[in-house]
Amino acid sequence: MSIFNHKVFIGLRVRIAEADAAAHMAASPRVVGERLAHAVDAHVREAALGYYPPLDYFRGRGVLDEELIEAAENMGWLVSRLVREELGRRLRAVFSRVSFRSVQTVAFSMPSVRPGQKDALERLVEHYTPTTVRVDLEMSLIQKRPNPEGLEHFARSVLLRWVEPAFEAVEVTSVHLIE
Repeated sequence: MSIFNHKVFIGLRVRIAEADAAAHMAASPRVVGERLAHAVDAHVREAALGYYPPLDYFRGRGVLDEELIEAAENMGWLVSRLVREELGRRLRAVFSRVSFRSVQTVAFSMPSVRPGQKDALERLVEHYTPTTVRVDLEMSLIQKRPNPEGLEHFARSVLLRWVEPAFEAVEVTSVHLIE
């Protein structure tokens, strides 16, 4: 009997509960996100930019308090570590190999919200609150059958079943087999 090792790439967005994040931090991630969002929104409206830049755009420009950016960065680092540890712990129970290709705090990416949207400020607060992480994983499944048909759906289902209970939100953004 042969055994086949199939590899799957899965992209995720994972948000930990604020209470879980706050238990490891001196300040509230939501408060940091709110302060960043209000300052960025005020600058964008004053400068008539038409879009919200990522946080790195503001470094050294005197627009945002550098300590606030640093606080978000430190919180994002801690949240990324917590997410990575929890995902690794849970997924190693069902996948033969789990490797992290990337882990990025969403707060430091380009916001998808625009200033003209009716709920722009609330969506910006959510974006800049450093409790959401984008994760790219490569995982292996050992199976007895050589045909990987249906493996993407299976990997997605198993992943969600094992990790959803640990987080406030889990969104699978992509799944594909790796040849």
